Order: sequence, then structure tokens, then C-alpha cells
Amino acid sequence: MRTKTLTLTLAAVAATATLAATPVFAEEVTNISFYTTQSGTDEQFKAVIAEFEKQNPDIKVEYLGYDSSELQKWMSLYASNDAPTVALIDPINISSNKERMAVFDPAKEVFLENVDPGALATYTYDGNVYGVPISVQGYGILYNKTAIETATGEEFDPSQIKTRADLRALYEKIAASDSGIAPAMFTGADWSLGSHFLGLAFSGCRGDSTAQTEYVEKIKAGEIDFKSDEYWNALMDTFDLIKEFNYNAVDPIVGNVDIDAQAFATGKAATWFNGDWSWVQIKDVEGRGEEFGILPVFMSDDPEDPLNQIIPTSAPKAYCVDASQNDEAQVAAGKRFVEFITMEPFAQEQIGQALGATLPYKNTDFVADSPLAASTAAYVAEGKTLDIYGVNLLLPSDFWLENGVPMLQYLSDVIDRDAAADMVQEYWMSQK
Repeated sequence: MRTKTLTLTLAAVAATATLAATPVFAEEVTNISFYTTQSGTDEQFKAVIAEFEKQNPDIKVEYLGYDSSELQKWMSLYASNDAPTVALIDPINISSNKERMAVFDPAKEVFLENVDPGALATYTYDGNVYGVPISVQGYGILYNKTAIETATGEEFDPSQIKTRADLRALYEKIAASDSGIAPAMFTGADWSLGSHFLGLAFSGCRGDSTAQTEYVEKIKAGEIDFKSDEYWNALMDTFDLIKEFNYNAVDPIVGNVDIDAQAFATGKAATWFNGDWSWVQIKDVEGRGEEFGILPVFMSDDPEDPLNQIIPTSAPKAYCVDASQNDEAQVAAGKRFVEFITMEPFAQEQIGQALGATLPYKNTDFVADSPLAASTAAYVAEGKTLDIYGVNLLLPSDFWLENGVPMLQYLSDVIDRDAAADMVQEYWMSQK
């Protein structure tokens, strides 16, 4: 087992409230660890850690790189009494484990003033801040402008796609061409369909966070017939449209993001249900297109429907600090590391470029070179974002796994829509 706890000098402990202006030299070193569930960023995190240790010689950070088991790996570290000091994980995992976490005190961790309040709200429970978000990201129907124009022979203006009917007309035009380009694409993965897509049925379409919570409580109580629910059926009408024109129709549940990113980037598929985080897989694809953006997940054929004008955005992961298996000195050092990795310009540039994302920090000059992040930023700037409190905090940690099953079965025509709805409803009723 790695040695984690050494003692900071009094001067070093006092300096942990805010990032020190000059390096603090200690007689001994505090060893901490950092585990991330963000793929594709190992080299950038290592570079940030090296710079942090250079500026903070009294702290050493052990990097625990991305593991595909994500949550299972994180929990196994707890089971071994070896919990990482700092972890980058999802909102539901922070909220359901907040008794383990250190609270970030705005009076002491003054850097929180530089974090966007909307993003920080996702990680604030009962007035206490338990996590500092890494990014703000959006998702929906990604489009490859070059692929669309190649197929249709016309300039593509995404602002003219205002409804599901408009999207169908575009798909039919692409399908009718001799380009060989598929109009749409689903990645047949449980996390994509069971959380990102299905989760929209429990989010902003219901209203604010209170209304979303009330709806979930009603479905748990069996007071709702999900099969006849307006928004479930609206969402699934759009699902059916993408399914009809799916690039992966022959083998819909392979669920390989890297292969699908390649197909989308090079124009084999004109649109893809996914998020701006996909730039990690897209950006280095040889022969990729240059212009990409995000369309809403259309919920109707009404151009005035506000749900047809917005995309879901969230602060999808945050840095948290364990206080249950890390001592006081490690907690303080962990908070210094979180401040550095979110506030230091070098760290912002490294992590922001790796993610291709919008950073939720007021003090940053970073602008992502990702056109997908730029698309998200445009929706944010116009106030056209969907409240996905339901996805972030109301969905239990196993929701995507359990409800990915009916979504994948429906995608591959194993069950019909009503059967899928019944399975989702049965899941919720089991949560009482």
C-alpha cells in the first residue's frame, strides 16, 4: 500500500486556504493521489501534475490514470482503504458519496468565486460545495457540415433545422443522394442511450428541478403510465427517426465510440447523437471535416416549441476531495491541487485543449479549438440550454446500466416501445 500521510509544516498548512503566490517549502512532503474517470487526458494530467509539483514542492501527487471500469475502480480503491485524495467523477457519484467528501468552504477556498455559479450549483448540496467542475459540455445531434453538403449538393444552414420534420426532410434528402453517406448514427452503448438520451425524459421538459423531482417521485409511486407519457413518446419519435437512418443499422449495439467517431469525422455518417466531448476522438482523425456543430434533440414538429431550440448542457464531472481515508494534511493538499488544476492558466490550457470543452471559470482566457465546444458556447451565450438536473442528480448511479438494456433492445428490434417503457417504469418503481 502506498504511503499517503506525512506532515506539512505549520506555514504550509496555513497556505492551503488559497494558492500560494510563491512556492512553500516544507520539511516533509505530503503524498496525495489523483484518480480520473475522464478518458483521453492522461498526458495532459501528467503535465499538469509535474507543473504543480514544481510550484508546490511540499506535495507529491500519484497519478492513477483512467480505467475503463471507472466507478468500479474508484470504489475498489475505497474498499482497499486506499481512496484517492482527489477524484474526477460524475455528479451522481459525488452526491451519493458526499459523506466521504471534504466540503469546499467559499470563505477559505476563495478561488470558488471564479467558478461559474451555474456549473457549481450541480455540486452544491444543502448549501455545501462538494465538487469543482472541470467543464461545461453540451450534447445533442452532432452534424458534419461537409458531409451534409457533399450529400445534398447544397449549403447547409443549421438554423433552418427547427423541428423533427425538418430533420426528417434533411435525412431523406441525404438518403436519396448517391453519396453513400448515412444520414444519422447512434452509438449502441448503454451509457449513451440509457443515460444521455433516455435521461432527457426526466429533465428540463418537466420544468425546473422541483418539477423534475416531483415527476420522478410520481413514477416511483406508480402514479404514471409511462407508456402514455407525452415526453417519453416525443423523445422516442426522435429516437425512431435516428434509428431509421442509422449508420450502424446492420449491427446496432456494437457501441464502439472510436469507430463511430471515425465514421462521423470522415463523413460516412452526417449526424451523430453524442456530445461535444467527442472532439477528443474526432480531432486527430485523418481526413476529417472542418465544420461541426450541434442540433437539438427535437421533441416535436412545432418550430415555436422551446424544446426544439435548446440543447442539454451540464457540468459533467468535477474534482472532489476525500476526507474519509485521507488525513487533514492530505485534504488541505488536495484542495490546493484542485485550485491549481482549475485556476492555473497552464492547467486550463492543457485540460481545456484535451477536452475541447468550455471551461466554467471566470478567470480563464482559454478558448477551445473545438467547433463542437464553440457550438455549445453559442447555445450557452444565447440562454438556449436545457436544465438536466434530472440526468445529473435524480438518476441513480446504475440508471444508465439498467435502462440501457431496454433502449438497446428497442434499438435492435428485440422489444417494442411499450415494452421498453414498461421496463423503465419497473426500474423506477423498484427504487421506492
